[in-house]
Amino acid sequence: MKKVLVLGASGSLGRGVVRYLKEKNQVTATYANHPFEEEGVDVRQVDITNALSIANLDRDYDSIVMIAGAMPATMSGYYPQRYIDTNITGMLNVLEYCRKCDIKKVVYVMTFSDVSHKFYTGEPIKSDEQRGLTFSGDHAVYAISKVAACDLLEHYHQEWGLQSIVLRIPTVYCDDTNFNFYVDGRERVKGYIQIIRSIVSKGSVELWGDPRNAKDMPYIKDFSRLVGLAVAHETAQGVFNAGTGDPVSLEEWIDILIDVFSPSKEVKKIYRPEMPSQPNFTFDMSKTYEVFGFEPEWDVRSMFADILATLGGKALKL
Repeated sequence: MKKVLVLGASGSLGRGVVRYLKEKNQVTATYANHPFEEEGVDVRQVDITNALSIANLDRDYDSIVMIAGAMPATMSGYYPQRYIDTNITGMLNVLEYCRKCDIKKVVYVMTFSDVSHKFYTGEPIKSDEQRGLTFSGDHAVYAISKVAACDLLEHYHQEWGLQSIVLRIPTVYCDDTNFNFYVDGRERVKGYIQIIRSIVSKGSVELWGDPRNAKDMPYIKDFSRLVGLAVAHETAQGVFNAGTGDPVSLEEWIDILIDVFSPSKEVKKIYRPEMPSQPNFTFDMSKTYEVFGFEPEWDVRSMFADILATLGGKALKL
């Protein structure tokens, strides 16, 4: 049994990862501002922007899973300095803690914003794809800070022999009730929740932009399993895509949601080609499969059926 520290465990992603890891590992889970409890897990409050806060943790972890960070989806308003303080300085503090305590491995959760130049090309994005950031919009400083964190991680790998595994993710769908997020600093209900509620309550759904646009849609239970494989792997190093390799078009996705959430009544599809399209991309998962032997177990239909079974219509406010 390995001793694992999960930094940033109170969000949807972190909770899912902790639930999985605790079955085979001794897990310490940290939070900054949102206290939580998890049976069988040592929960601590830690601020990664404060080196002294991290220093108070145990010194004998086998690996650290680094999920903590500032991101647009959780930021009310726009404060770019938070990205620098949390994603860059926070990462440096964690890496220094690893060096001083002789902790040998960090698994880092990375945004796919570093390869945004590949979103609409029709080419599968490779794990070792050359970077191509978008330098405009509210995600720009966020993406820059995440890339800088990856570069710090690589420096500590080359300088100090730290095993560093970077898992690049698109949106990971989760089986919890955290339905709100921020867009341009303003709180909104997540798009897929709005779509499901429209299907159930209105009997209609809008398809924005090009309905043929397709994207990877990984489930938290698959992603958590991949994190577990990364924690266990003794030699894996570098960047690995953490998607599905099986993109689902907007049209296919809507049809699946209708079948899962409203199987007994007809739902009208309203096409809105003048509206913005969803991203169009897929991940090349060959490196992830070759190194970890990982293949997704959940497709989109089984994922949303599981979300419905886990949460129920009441929790989804259907």
